[in-house]
Amino acid sequence: MRICAILSHPYGLRAPFWCAVLAGLLLAPGALALEPEAELRETREAIQDLERTQEERYAALQELEALLADAARGTEDSRRELRELAQERSRQEAVVADQEARVEEAREHLETERRAAARLVRDQWQRERHVGRLNGQGGGDRHHVAFAVRIREAREQALESLRDRIEGLEAEREALARERAVLAEQEEQARAAVADLEREEARQRQAMAELEAAIEDEALELERLQRNAETLEAVIEEVEARSAARAEAPGDSAPAQPDVAFAELQGELPRPADGRVIRSFNDSRGSRLRSRWRGTVLEVENGAAVRAVHYGQVVYADWMQGYGFLVIVDHGERYLTLYSNVEEILVAEGATVGAGEQLAVAGAGSEAIAPGLYFEIRHNGGPLNPEGWWPSQ
Repeated sequence: MRICAILSHPYGLRAPFWCAVLAGLLLAPGALALEPEAELRETREAIQDLERTQEERYAALQELEALLADAARGTEDSRRELRELAQERSRQEAVVADQEARVEEAREHLETERRAAARLVRDQWQRERHVGRLNGQGGGDRHHVAFAVRIREAREQALESLRDRIEGLEAEREALARERAVLAEQEEQARAAVADLEREEARQRQAMAELEAAIEDEALELERLQRNAETLEAVIEEVEARSAARAEAPGDSAPAQPDVAFAELQGELPRPADGRVIRSFNDSRGSRLRSRWRGTVLEVENGAAVRAVHYGQVVYADWMQGYGFLVIVDHGERYLTLYSNVEEILVAEGATVGAGEQLAVAGAGSEAIAPGLYFEIRHNGGPLNPEGWWPSQ
């Protein structure tokens, strides 16, 4: 029993396995013939081998999670690039449509001016044909000369306007051609971004599958969950320390607060997304694991909007090991909400968000992170049951 206690892992997971190995060593043929010093040395070497193997396996798991994080960030970058390209393409299409409308309008004006110029030329020709007859009408000669001058001036003005419109039309056509060239280039960039996205998604799926296969080991998975929880606790402590420092800083103006404080919303707080609860607060994470959910998991459609449940400031917006893409919002008075296992983050750290503002896009469920959208409420660093904050069904 003393040896088993010495072999016990800090989380109490590997002692049975090590005791079995040690028992095998002690009960093997010839084991009783070992000298006490040799027995102790062999036992220590066995312990060291087991420790080394477990550490190597955990190091490999850490490397795999780092690969998953890189792949996920690459996927998010590709999605962001696609979204920006789509927005720019929409803007360019609006510009092209506006230019085409202006070109069509210019074409109509040009046709009108051409008809007017043709009429002026025809009228001039007709008047010059009958100049002799008009000259025989007494004082009509002076009148005809003055009238002919006015017609000639009007024709020249019409032709000058026609030339200007032709030049303007050509300029519009050139601008339209440039915009269409930009649009074609953006289409090519979008195709490349889609290809990058598909490659990154394939890498992410492979890394996730390898991670889920690795965490089938109960001891390794529990150690991973506990270390992930420690990482989150450290981030929350840092967030709260920064928030307290800002509140105490002289002359530091805090952002405007909503009319209703977060603490007053218990029983009325909206959900971050529509979906049924598939993992409740304090549920066991697995039948064999002594680890529980510190929040609630919602079954949310992939791609659905994830929204802030109340006014606050984004204090974390990045990938976190064990949680996937994670957004933390500080609502003041040491209340935090956490939204994790999202596919894409749409807000930046430091941004102020209002109640109902979209923070992220929901992602697909996974065994390695969560089977759906994971949501936590924290107060004074400790987790609260989100279902107690939502309106009763």
